[in-house]
Formats: sequence, structure tokens, C-alpha cells
Amino acid sequence: MLTKKVLRKMFITSSIVIIILLIYLMPGVIELKNNQVKTSVNYVDLTNNVIYLLDDNGLLVESTISTIDNGNLVDMIKTLIKNLSDSSNEIIPNGLNSVMPKDVKLLDVKVDEYLADLNFSKEMLKIDDKKMMRLLEAISFTILSTNKINGVGIYVEGTNISELVDFEVPYILTKDFGINKKYEINNTDNILKYVVYYTENIKDNTYYVPITKYINSERDKINVIIEDLSSSYIYQPNLISIASEKLELINYDISNDEMTLNFNNSIFLNNDVIKEEVVYPITNTFFSNYDVSRVILQVNGKEILKKEMKNVE
Repeated sequence: MLTKKVLRKMFITSSIVIIILLIYLMPGVIELKNNQVKTSVNYVDLTNNVIYLLDDNGLLVESTISTIDNGNLVDMIKTLIKNLSDSSNEIIPNGLNSVMPKDVKLLDVKVDEYLADLNFSKEMLKIDDKKMMRLLEAISFTILSTNKINGVGIYVEGTNISELVDFEVPYILTKDFGINKKYEINNTDNILKYVVYYTENIKDNTYYVPITKYINSERDKINVIIEDLSSSYIYQPNLISIASEKLELINYDISNDEMTLNFNNSIFLNNDVIKEEVVYPITNTFFSNYDVSRVILQVNGKEILKKEMKNVE
């Protein structure tokens, strides 16, 4: 009889503890009223952001992550840099690598209007010039890709990076700094600079790779870009362009902060369907080369798609 009482008390006590734990662990605020359980859940806003990571060929590729958007730009920048420098492989996809040395610390972030100053620890200087160039590109383009910052100042222990490296770096980095730079110039005359987005398949996943090219040419930049997008030859075999070699730009127009591109039918891969693997490189190539926030794609004068630049305020 005594044993049954003890067991009964133990059962009641255990049940109470379990109930308390369940109440404690349930999300939101729990309110008991009239024998009903009411719960309220706190929701957070998530936003997709781009960070730049290294492939096995030493090129920076775009990788998309979701971050909590609390409206604080400093917090967003800190989160992006944390993801950019993650060394645990919990965030970085298989086949990609961080260019940031794992022992580098972000000491401080300051934002003034559209300028962000990032101050890093001295461990940042332990890498060679080639990796440093990629690191500066990765940091600056990751922050600039939010489209809420126009310039990035990078410091090490309070000193601007331009005073600490043996190659030329602007005091403030903008998208003019370039990314994955490719030089195909023979002299300093008629240098044309432009950006083209290519596609790369890594571990059965599709990534996009922006290449900043420098060539000697007097041709119209838009014609050079279309030729690159539709070319079967690309200087690195790991990069591809899905746009057809028969792709032609009939005409284009830039007005009211938007760019209209009128193509022939070759923009379709098949069955009058245009795939994201074609749309993304084309639209982002033109966002990168022209000061517009909207790109409209037409086929023989008929609109087929309108693309807005993300995060434009």
C-alpha cells in the first residue's frame, strides 16, 4: 500500500514537472483563461542577401542566405560578415569556401548615410596580395549588394586598407572596384570596362559568377555585353552562358530609371519559355553596367518579363 502511494505521488509530481516544462518551452506568450490555452507567436522578417564565396578556381560566386531584418543596417552588416567568415561549414555550401581568414574579427561597424566603415582585426593582413584582392572584393560586394550602401571603407585596427597593401586600392570601395577582374588589354588606349554574369554548376547547384572585364575596344558597350552573353567561348571552362549563340538585341531604350531590351526569339530556350538561368545573368549584367533599377525584357517588341533590382528603396 505504501508503495502505491509513493508511486502515485511520483507520477503526479512528474506530470506537473512535464506540464511546467511544456508551458515554458512553448513559443510566444501563453495565457490560461476559462480552461483554454492561448498562444501568441512572435514573427520576424527575413530577407534574402547575397554573400560572395570562393569556388575551387579562385573565383567569387554569389551565394544567397536568409537573414533576420530588424531594420538596423549595422546589425545586417555584422550578420553578413559573420556569414561571410563562417568557418564551421554550417552556412557555407558544399564546394565553396570563405576567403576570410577564420581568426579575423570584425571590431566595429559605422554607417553614415550610404557609407559603411568596417574595422577588422590585424589577422586580416596575414594573407598574400591575391587573396587580399579577393577578400576586399568579397567584403565590399557583399555589403554593396544590399543596395543600401554605396561605398565601403575597410580598416585594419583603425588604418585604412589602402595604406597597408602593396597594390592600389581606393580609400572607399564602390562597385567600380570590380570583382573577379579579368584583363584583356594590350595598351592603355580605349579601355572598356564592363561586368558579365556567368553560370557555374557546383555540386549539382547553380551559382552565378560576375566577371569584371577590361578590354581595348571602341565598340558600344551594350553590343560587347550581348556578344559575351551569347558566346560559346568563355575563358574559363567551368563558366557557362546559357544564352543562345543566336541571341540578338534588336534595340534598347533607357528612360525613367528603367532599361528595355528587345531581343529576337533566341532568348527562349524552347517552347517560348525563358528560364531563370537565362534571365538572372542578363538582368544582373545590365543592372551592374547601367544605372537603372528595372530591366524589361521584350521579344520582337512584346514584353515578356520585368525585373526589379532587389532592396532598392
